[in-house]
Amino acid sequence: MISRVWRKSGECGGRVFLPLLPLLAAAGAAPAQASTFTEEEVVCPVGGEKFTRMALMSISTWGALPDGMPLGSGRFPVELPQCPSNGLVMYRDFTPEEVARLAPFIASEGYKALRSAGETPRYLAYRTAQFLGDKDLHWWLLEASWEAKNDDPAGERARRYNAEFVEAARLVKPDAGNLEAIAARFRLANGLRELGSFDEAEAVRASIVVSPKAGGKGKEARENRTAWAGMIADLAGPIARKETSRIPIDMLGVREAAGFCLRKEIAAKFEEPSPPPLTAFEQEYCAGPKLSETIKERRKWLLEEE
Repeated sequence: MISRVWRKSGECGGRVFLPLLPLLAAAGAAPAQASTFTEEEVVCPVGGEKFTRMALMSISTWGALPDGMPLGSGRFPVELPQCPSNGLVMYRDFTPEEVARLAPFIASEGYKALRSAGETPRYLAYRTAQFLGDKDLHWWLLEASWEAKNDDPAGERARRYNAEFVEAARLVKPDAGNLEAIAARFRLANGLRELGSFDEAEAVRASIVVSPKAGGKGKEARENRTAWAGMIADLAGPIARKETSRIPIDMLGVREAAGFCLRKEIAAKFEEPSPPPLTAFEQEYCAGPKLSETIKERRKWLLEEE
């Protein structure tokens, strides 16, 4: 699954207020970057129902939010196949033994209640993975929080999923030599920040150590360690100013931050709803020297774009 790389790895390279994510994507886009899809027929492992879906073939990414969700040429998280009738989310391949166990599970009143309540596909995947005894369940909760925040960032479901992720991520043992454990601790600190638990968020953030050996040897490993160290340091700013926003402007890449500054102009250009006004901190950040040249370039691109 494409998004799994972003949520867990150190590689730093769709709608939060719903028009905003595509605006950031547009700001980071380059010519010929696009997602491609193909129609595929899928057979539900439980019940044998056949259905067609548009399956992702390729997608471009050029950044990620502090919660790990990628920014790119398509909507994230990438859609998972889901059986139309019984609602089984095919988040991975299942063994024959697992299929036999899943039949009564998805037919249960509990699973039906989750579907009726409108729980997201990845939250259903989390509950299914939990039932099957899968490991690393916190990652499914994190991705479920992306789905909920994309729909309504201030909504009850987004906050509930985020809180469930935080509780699950607390159980991940710190390991300075393991990038996946480092990622989990960072996402935990960020989740606490989004929930307004700033003291604990800072305590977790400050406790994260990146070993010189984390991720192994070679150039890519060194770049990953450097990227994680930078993100961990950068998270201190939003925590200190008690910002709960999903998109702190000072944690975006330069191109995405420039797009954030120009979001009102971009929204008008692409006939999207006008986003909320910039905060005082965001206005000051946008006026700083770090973004001036990129803002100038992106504004020129906006004027030339048909």
